[in-house]
Amino acid sequence: MDIMKPQRAKVTKMPKTTTQELHNKIEQLEISNDLQHGHLSDRVDDLKDSVKDNREYFTKALESLDKKVWALVLLTVSTLLATVASMMVS
Repeated sequence: MDIMKPQRAKVTKMPKTTTQELHNKIEQLEISNDLQHGHLSDRVDDLKDSVKDNREYFTKALESLDKKVWALVLLTVSTLLATVASMMVS
């Protein structure tokens, strides 16, 4: 019987990073973060404007629908009153 020896993982040494390289990477990330934040801020402002416009549209649509419902209610009540009045007169 052959007994297999466990294989060891190969360890590769990473080059050492200097503090100057880390500083440069951090500055690049900060610049990138600022650019992305500005872009996302603009998009949020656009979304706020869109939501405001949609709110106004739906508010007007609901007010119009509300007026139509009340008109139907008034017509129904007036028809009922006219029917009752005509029955009393007859």
